[in-house]
Amino acid sequence: MINKPIIIQAKTALLSEIYELIHRTIEEIYTKYYSDEAVRFFLELHSKKNILKDISDGKVYVVTLGRDVIGTGTLDGDHIKRLFVLPRFQGQGIGTLIMDRFESEIIKNYGAAWLDSSLPAGKFYSSRGYVAKEYKEHKLENDKVLAYEIMCRNNFPIDPNEYNAPSQLVRREMELQGIDFDKMREAFPKRLYLLADSLYDTMLAKNVGTLTYHVGGEVYVMNHDNCVGFVKGEMCSPGIATQAEDLIAAGAQELIHVGFAGGRVGTRIGDVVITNGAFNDTAVAGLYGYNGEIVETSKALTDFLCKEMETKGIKYHRGYHWTTDAGYVETNWRIKYFENKGVLCVEMEGAGLFSAAGFRSCHAAGIYVISDSDAGDDWDLGWGENVLETSIDKVINAIAMIE
Repeated sequence: MINKPIIIQAKTALLSEIYELIHRTIEEIYTKYYSDEAVRFFLELHSKKNILKDISDGKVYVVTLGRDVIGTGTLDGDHIKRLFVLPRFQGQGIGTLIMDRFESEIIKNYGAAWLDSSLPAGKFYSSRGYVAKEYKEHKLENDKVLAYEIMCRNNFPIDPNEYNAPSQLVRREMELQGIDFDKMREAFPKRLYLLADSLYDTMLAKNVGTLTYHVGGEVYVMNHDNCVGFVKGEMCSPGIATQAEDLIAAGAQELIHVGFAGGRVGTRIGDVVITNGAFNDTAVAGLYGYNGEIVETSKALTDFLCKEMETKGIKYHRGYHWTTDAGYVETNWRIKYFENKGVLCVEMEGAGLFSAAGFRSCHAAGIYVISDSDAGDDWDLGWGENVLETSIDKVINAIAMIE
């Protein structure tokens, strides 16, 4: 039988093993990062007396493998302290095991987890979503200084099943309209296009759909296919994320945002962009648990859109774009940062939609028509230009299956 690491609360009988583990790790690892004075400080800080007090207070935990203690950590309220893993067991998930346990305890009673980060552990903590909140310095002997960061994490994994308010709200709305919620979900269009502004007006003018539902906006069902529909998309990431929640609760399984975007280097007014995902410059994605820089679209749905555009003879760019919450304050340095990332355009909804949809296991994608551009020396507005109007018409015809 192969032993697996387990985490248990430490007893005083393990004091010597915990002490040896900590001191061996400091002597092997910390000497690569710190001065001799700093190393001595850490060794004195983690004395048997200090460790014993925390064990007696029920704050110390250890990870054991068989009879060996291979890792330890101390949980003091909302503060994680004294996290050490024997060097030969580092990189094997022992630190993760301890952090998972501690964070699960912290979020039961507190709003955030805090820790003082050592240099060797900084990358590990950052990868878990910890952010530096304060910079500290501690004076050492021989005029040396120990610098460290106080880090905090206040975003933790979210179980969508615990946050089912949209389905409850939509069910109630349907009841008030005299509609059977469960039957509506069965008949509701599985694919919905969320159309921005004049894109929506153009679709309405084509008279290709029938107003059928009032949920998340006025939902039209396509005349050629009752599994496909469209609705006017809400503006900005919070708005479209909330709208997406309602539409998904109603039964939508694929949400496609069709909007306008500002062109960046490589795209011109009237160009069509099919996005692989959004570089996130919004608050919404983080609130849905997305802490990475990019919120991806559904590849399968994005591939489908590309094929549809190709079938209709519509040229397009495919790549990543930038979603921002501040449409009128796109500073030069942020523009340069995202241009260096290769973004094709910038808009205000994509990341919000993709975050909410991903959270609810719904497929999402985006099509953007370049309506303006400041990639050159001046801001070039395309409104009223034939090239923009032509692109709008082509995209809407493709969606509406108009030859």
